[in-house]
Amino acid sequence: MRPQGSVAYVPRNGWPAWAVIPAGVVIFLLAALLGFVVSGVYVGVLGNGASALAASGVPGDLLIAWLIGLQIGLVLLTWLAAGFFASKRSEVLALQVPQGGWRVLPLALVPIFLGTSLWDAFLLWWKPEVVYADLHPFQELLHGDAAWAALLAIGVGAPFSEEFLFRGFLFSGLAKSRLALAGTALVTTLLWTSLHVGYSIFALTEVFVIGLYFSWLLVRTGSLWVMIFCHAVYNTIIAVALYFVTLPAPA
Repeated sequence: MRPQGSVAYVPRNGWPAWAVIPAGVVIFLLAALLGFVVSGVYVGVLGNGASALAASGVPGDLLIAWLIGLQIGLVLLTWLAAGFFASKRSEVLALQVPQGGWRVLPLALVPIFLGTSLWDAFLLWWKPEVVYADLHPFQELLHGDAAWAALLAIGVGAPFSEEFLFRGFLFSGLAKSRLALAGTALVTTLLWTSLHVGYSIFALTEVFVIGLYFSWLLVRTGSLWVMIFCHAVYNTIIAVALYFVTLPAPA
């Protein structure tokens, strides 16, 4: 990762910078619509079932079906959009070998786990009820009838779909503007954090800091694969822990 090395990231996106965020909004809305289609097909093929309601008041398996449909839509539509305006999709999304080689992948995990462990340990000491409230909806999904699908959505679907859209497509388009790399990191991180609305302010703070770190990784390694890897490992470890450890009921 070479903290003091040269910048490895070069934005290669043929989209006009002003059109990138509107395109991202359209991609997200179309993907959400696909999520409703997938959940509708799930109900039509398998029936309503008898799964427990998630924290949102929606049956857990139905919510997961929508989420997986959304994630598939985000990946496919982002990949499609990345090829517009004479752009090469793999270059727009920075899908190349990271600077320093694949050995940087485990090294990139160290700061994220060290930082989040310290932050979460502090919160568990100071406001444990907030931590439990943030994690409880995920535990409900992971203990439901479609636990395997929930793990897939959390550990694979979220990292690919979110990184493709935010630090892949949006980052490469905005980095060519006056925002430059630093401003683009801030804007895309704010947009990514807004995707997690509903979390406590403490969890949103953690997401925001992780987003800035992921942006730094992108700039230093030049490869989106590093963020996808870190995101997937982080999410999967949390999901597995929530599957095996029972949290106290939220107050």
